[in-house]
Amino acid sequence: MKAKTFEQQILAWLARPGYRPLKQHELARALGVTERVIFRRTLYALERAGRIVCLRKNRYALPPPAKEKLRGAAAEAPRSAIIVGRLMRNPYYWYVMPDQARRRAHNVRVREFAATIKPVDGHIVVLRLDEAPHAEEQPVGVVIEDLGRAETPGVDMLRIIRRREFATDFPLAARSQAAHTTVPPAPALRADGRRDLRDWTTFTIDPDDAKDFDDALSLTALPDGRWQLGVHIADVSHYVTPDSPIDREARERGNTIYLVDRAITMLPPNLTADICSLLPQQDRLTHSAMLTFDRHHRVESVETFPAVIHSAARLTYGQVELLFEGHHIDKIPSVVREPLLQLRPLAREWRKRRLQHGALDLAVPEVKCIMDAHGYITAIKQRGDAEAYQMIEECMLLANVAVAERLRAGGGPALYRIHDEPDAEQWDEMREALRALGAPMIPATPDDLNKLLHRVAGTPLAATLNLIVVRCLKRAMYSAELRPHFGLAFPRYTHFTSPIRRYPDLVVHRLLKAVEQSAPPPYTKSALARLATHCSTAEKAADEAENESVEVKRVAYYEEKLRRGDIGPFAGVVTGLLGKGLMVELRDSLQRGLLPFAALKNDYYEMNAARTHVKGKRRGGGWKIGQPLEVVLTRVDTANRWMDFALP
Repeated sequence: MKAKTFEQQILAWLARPGYRPLKQHELARALGVTERVIFRRTLYALERAGRIVCLRKNRYALPPPAKEKLRGAAAEAPRSAIIVGRLMRNPYYWYVMPDQARRRAHNVRVREFAATIKPVDGHIVVLRLDEAPHAEEQPVGVVIEDLGRAETPGVDMLRIIRRREFATDFPLAARSQAAHTTVPPAPALRADGRRDLRDWTTFTIDPDDAKDFDDALSLTALPDGRWQLGVHIADVSHYVTPDSPIDREARERGNTIYLVDRAITMLPPNLTADICSLLPQQDRLTHSAMLTFDRHHRVESVETFPAVIHSAARLTYGQVELLFEGHHIDKIPSVVREPLLQLRPLAREWRKRRLQHGALDLAVPEVKCIMDAHGYITAIKQRGDAEAYQMIEECMLLANVAVAERLRAGGGPALYRIHDEPDAEQWDEMREALRALGAPMIPATPDDLNKLLHRVAGTPLAATLNLIVVRCLKRAMYSAELRPHFGLAFPRYTHFTSPIRRYPDLVVHRLLKAVEQSAPPPYTKSALARLATHCSTAEKAADEAENESVEVKRVAYYEEKLRRGDIGPFAGVVTGLLGKGLMVELRDSLQRGLLPFAALKNDYYEMNAARTHVKGKRRGGGWKIGQPLEVVLTRVDTANRWMDFALP
């Protein structure tokens, strides 16, 4: 069925007398839809165009009548909404052209400028919208900040930060508390009842550019082929007490946000990068989980307790990876090499066992933007799934599971990390998308899904197929209710290992200490439920901002290439078929763009019913999803973060 027909059907159904708002899958069922992907795209396009609205609980309806609506930017905005955009002027007044996609067509008139601002045509500004006007009135507001020229390095990230209203400065009370926070001296640590593990060999492994070190490891060989793994996590809860100024701000932020060129930290800088961070050759407080494994490498017992460690080394994934490849790395102390090499086969076995138990072996590609000293992007690299990273991941998963078990056994309220299985609609959507992609098999069960992921690994289809699967899964989230984690195949799971950058982990540390001390829980279940909702929302906002920051820099990278005449060819793969042409994803950068049929000269192309390939009417050649190809760059649209390609 054509998208246009869907559009007409959706609008007609929503306009029926007595219509009660329906969810997406309910609406699809009511209309007898079989082509779920086209239906979903049409629904979202109608929402973006403002012709329908998505209400609470994802139910769809027509927007209110025009006399009840507000116009333009004000139509969606609360009283003090923030608008970010380009400052411009006509012969009569200054106005702002908003960045926001839904507001881009509605310019906002400037009523006044803050006293410190001298208006400059073309600068990017932040505007606070006045109280929403009547339908016939133009939105109006006050310009409160001038971010500068759009081309100035860093302004692109500031646009994201201001538009999403992320706090970058800490309140005075939080800064004052942070300034008076210090690491306790050794006598105070002993009096505090902490276990002194400073003579243990502990070490951290993080990315090259990491500034905060949440976790350290230790590994001890025991008699009879048994092992003891120590997962030592920064004891942020010692320094950040409930409802203190730092705690209130951390709770509001929910997590650290990692944009391409900066981090908006959850905690003040000196706590993030120094006092709480497990720096090498420094005494640091931890909350440690000691996991003992039997000779079959299965967890035999778990103990958790506050401790103090003295990390022997700050290692990077790259250094450890080189060690695993047989190189001698001077920066890895000899005392650390042996436990690293002993941990490697153990982590491999833990990972293999976890996948055998049903965990999804997803390999979602990610890219890293390389910046120069002036803030300009110079290269784009894919992040490799190094074995060193997988080794650390397995250790963190084991600790998180162990703490979840400990909280459950404690019998009090807890904060869990849950991931629900896809519902019937999501499974249908996934299968339809995989058929369109030309997947070699269509999964009927979670086990089938893993078989498919393993089957396509290393093929041109792998990256796109993994992304399709991820997009059709539910989001993992925080919950005060104990439910399984579908993606990891764990019946109980929580987040314990990153309290410097995730507020839920800090809450879990407090709950764990209460269990260890047989003390009353510091939170009620209802309070934890509210925290879970807030932190899940904050995490989603951070993910969206981080992805947007990569998209902005990536398109800027190709815009500069086009300006210099460096148009390719670039290796890519066909990832989708549209009415106008082929969707192409570049292999190295994962940037997507369109190869228009108009650019494929000497033939006219016809799409098959399953939308998996197109065939030339004259010459008979064609293209199919998953087919590799080379393209050259012809156009870059920075506003919509899109590119057009042609064949070389």
